Amino acid sequence: MAGLAVLASVAAPMASASAVTPMVAAAAEDAAPVTVIQETSDIRTGDVPVSQIRFTAELPAGFSGDVKAQMVIDNTPGGGWDTPSRMISGFRNVSCLVNGVPGSPCKFFGGTTEDDDGTLYLDLPTATVVPSASGQKVTWVLRMNVADNLFGSMGGRIDLRDAAGAALATAPVKINFVEGRASYRPTFFGRDAAGVLWQYESDGKTGSVRYAPRTRVGGGWNIYDTITRLGSSHVGSEAAPPGYGTELVARDAAGQLWFYERSGDPVNPFKSRKLVGGGWGQYTSIVGMGDSRRDGVSDLLARGSDGVLWFYRGTGNPDRPFKPRVKVGGGWNQYTSLTAFPNGLLAKDAAGVLWYFEANPTGEVAAPLKPRRQIGTGFGPFTALAYAGDKNALGHDDMLARGRDGSLWLYEGAWNTKGYKLSGKRTLVGGGWNIYNTLI
Repeated sequence: MAGLAVLASVAAPMASASAVTPMVAAAAEDAAPVTVIQETSDIRTGDVPVSQIRFTAELPAGFSGDVKAQMVIDNTPGGGWDTPSRMISGFRNVSCLVNGVPGSPCKFFGGTTEDDDGTLYLDLPTATVVPSASGQKVTWVLRMNVADNLFGSMGGRIDLRDAAGAALATAPVKINFVEGRASYRPTFFGRDAAGVLWQYESDGKTGSVRYAPRTRVGGGWNIYDTITRLGSSHVGSEAAPPGYGTELVARDAAGQLWFYERSGDPVNPFKSRKLVGGGWGQYTSIVGMGDSRRDGVSDLLARGSDGVLWFYRGTGNPDRPFKPRVKVGGGWNQYTSLTAFPNGLLAKDAAGVLWYFEANPTGEVAAPLKPRRQIGTGFGPFTALAYAGDKNALGHDDMLARGRDGSLWLYEGAWNTKGYKLSGKRTLVGGGWNIYNTLI
């Protein structure tokens, strides 16, 4: 970017500010004139390489001694920037260099609790300058990246002082936050006719329905007649412990259930499978329901051919991931499809009505679901439903639905006084999705 404003000052007066380590407001009549230039101003947010902002001070011939620099930010965005601690928590990998050499640890800080006006401060490393007949240059570099939920820009000034605290110069500072690769990126999976499992990673940008080009997870998945996710699926630095991604269970033709533990690696998202056990062929549907008990472990539901639903509580042990089943109740054959949805379950009936069963974490284990609520109609023509996470980064879980023609639609979630619902807004993701026989 083009350099920002340039200010040369001789003992320029500076506005007073309360800080943890404020600079002394001093002025010397014979202070040397110094020119300060900000050369870059953009910081990219999210999971991207660290961005940097560069400042250069040009010192006159004969100048020597220490040059102290402090950044004072007193103009910050509105929403999401309500306190200095909130702002600072979004700044990551903050480091400072002076003339290409890392300085002492640098970090943003605010005022005291009693005197907190929302101003942020950053002490840059002190530069020691030796005299030169042609003058000297000092370059400071601030490196950082920012959480993807902080946008806009902030500004203020950079103040330079000599070793005695006398003012040398002040110049304006502006930092623009540019939306990059989000640090929370929901994903979903598709299995093709050849048995290859593919991962689709969201761009994670606010209001977007775009996905990055698919990545290959691996082949051989056509040995399974059922695959379900156990919980949320996302990648990025904001992924919930214990790491990236989700966990899956898959049933083979012999009725054996296999558990795929998350690996923490978004490129190779699963560890080697582990056998849960046999006898799972009795079920017409096996569906993950996320951390329904709020104990940090994902749970599972299974429907028998007689329409009885069974609850398998998670253990947190990948070698024995589920406790013995508990009967929930009958009548579940009225639904033509059951879809894994974190902290609940989606069920579609023969009339195309979509029902949401929210998890009941405080109820008895035999009653893991709250009463159903209708959240949509007209879903009969869709051949597959899948959980999309907070795809468009608007704060609600979304749903994917594939039409008979292979079109894929994103249905935006919302909340009202009764709980989760679909907002009524849908957006076309794209066509050609009939190449997959399973969406997860």
